[in-house]
Amino acid sequence: MEKTLGKKIKEYRLKRGMTQEEMADKLLSKKSTVSEYENDKIDIKISVLREIAKILGVSLSHFLCESDEYIDDEVMQMAMALKQIKSRELRKAAIKQVMILAEME
Repeated sequence: MEKTLGKKIKEYRLKRGMTQEEMADKLLSKKSTVSEYENDKIDIKISVLREIAKILGVSLSHFLCESDEYIDDEVMQMAMALKQIKSRELRKAAIKQVMILAEME
């Protein structure tokens, strides 16, 4: 069974050790609104979903994918760190280094 959008939001929020109230504060919203999102009671605007993804440190695609595949936190952290590298050449070099390390195992 595939997870609903609300369940995915709740899962990532809990993994981050964040309460509904803390998320609501970051969203400039109410705790009850976060609860309604997580329980699939109300539709979420894409702009709000983007903000939720940013707050939780995941890509928007994590919420939009139909698949229930899970990318572990370390892989996600690596992707987010690589995304922060502005220079395309440096990003490619970092990816090559990771690939070399992966072959060592």
